Amino acid sequence: MLNVPLLVEVRDMTDRDAVIAMDIENRQRRDVSPYERGLNFARCLRAGYFESQDDLARSLRVSQSLVSRLLTLNRLPSVVVSAFANPIEIREGWGPELAAILQDVRRRDVTIARARSLASLSPRPGAVEIYQQLVSASVPGRKVRALPHDEVVTDDDGNPLFRIRDREKTIAMLLPRDSTSQAILNEVRECVREVLQRASRAAYRTEVAGRVTVLASRSRSIRSAPRQ
Repeated sequence: MLNVPLLVEVRDMTDRDAVIAMDIENRQRRDVSPYERGLNFARCLRAGYFESQDDLARSLRVSQSLVSRLLTLNRLPSVVVSAFANPIEIREGWGPELAAILQDVRRRDVTIARARSLASLSPRPGAVEIYQQLVSASVPGRKVRALPHDEVVTDDDGNPLFRIRDREKTIAMLLPRDSTSQAILNEVRECVREVLQRASRAAYRTEVAGRVTVLASRSRSIRSAPRQ
């Protein structure tokens, strides 16, 4: 249909084997979100490819806690998911806390009302702020501090590489875990160390030069002062 040559590997596979192969491929793709993986896991269980969550975790060689967290995202009600501008921005660790809030009868209605309110905003806040608004909706007197937007550093083609987050006393560099190997992390660490060390040395030389200038100026003043 694409009318382009393709390089393919043809294999006889069961549906279960195909699901496992698909999940392995999805883990290597940066554009597959935790929410999407949660939907896929739920579909596989409903289709009967795996007997249980434990069977799914063993077959895919992932932890049972990961499967549980991703399935929790899948079970979030649509009204909460719709609060986010894009559900693929929902992070893996947010599901358990949101689910716990929705199970609390004292907090559920207020949180759902906040979700509907957020869904009506245009434009909507970022995913992190949406999450914090939902979590704090039922906590009396708790106000959510507006979060600064991260600076996204991209390559020449506009693809995101990493983020820079400006905090009150520090600046954080956020690297994507799935595409940052230990070798890359070591190289980034060494590059940052060299840059900061070079800056520190330059600042030290500037400070020393300033002190020398002050001492030289004082020395000239002493020599030129009239003797008493």
